[in-house]
Amino acid sequence: MRVCNSRSLLVAVALLASAALAPALGGAAQVSPPANLWQPLTPGLQSVARGHVNAGNRRLPHTRVYTVTDVVKVINGVRSVAVLDQDIDGGQTVEQAIDYLSIDAKGTVWYRGSYTEGYQGGHFLSALDGWLDGRQGAKAGIFMPGSPRAGAPSYFQQQVPGQEATSAQVVKTHQTTCVPFRCFKNVVVILEGGEEYKYYAPGVGGIRTEPRSSSGPDETEDLINVRQLGARGLAELSAEVLKLDRHARTTMPAVFGSAPAATRKP
Repeated sequence: MRVCNSRSLLVAVALLASAALAPALGGAAQVSPPANLWQPLTPGLQSVARGHVNAGNRRLPHTRVYTVTDVVKVINGVRSVAVLDQDIDGGQTVEQAIDYLSIDAKGTVWYRGSYTEGYQGGHFLSALDGWLDGRQGAKAGIFMPGSPRAGAPSYFQQQVPGQEATSAQVVKTHQTTCVPFRCFKNVVVILEGGEEYKYYAPGVGGIRTEPRSSSGPDETEDLINVRQLGARGLAELSAEVLKLDRHARTTMPAVFGSAPAATRKP
């Protein structure tokens, strides 16, 4: 994928992210919620991060492509945006996930559900994870606070019966962080699960992932590219999300079988 370092593109993306989102991207309230500066939900916004991940005794190059699509899904009465999260290790796609996110009137981004598939040699291997708010006792959590404050109480990202609830806490704000793409100011740092730091930049979203210690998660990522997809690119990835959402009804029918199907936002 071509790396674009144009400052004008980043400014355009930031302006798009700071604009008020359509009501369809928020909760049930009939208002236009403010954008979340650190986790934009602008359809077509795509970031690419590169790093490394351990696979057995090997240290493999790792690439993550994170794309906000124009697909929406009604989850527990809330219309949520589908974000496609693709993991590529050693040049092969090993995981694809959908994060279902919504934003409320205070600008808080909520994590409403997810679905993850694993692949081997380019072929589907298994469904690794799947939950939806309000289904089988699962509860939505906060993906990104609307006004993050360092030292504020920790919060749950999701609560799924049978799984340990994932918590997070804002540990730093107003940071300057440099990654291969460029240097960013006003960066927010969040500690997830007590093990992994994630860095979020205004108008872009995630720009860095690193373990808290050498004994923590083995995945590292730094942002190398961000761009706004054109109509064709957005349509292709939205179609992939729709396919995953349909497949979830087969692989995890107890969660997705009777849930409303995802659709592209008109």
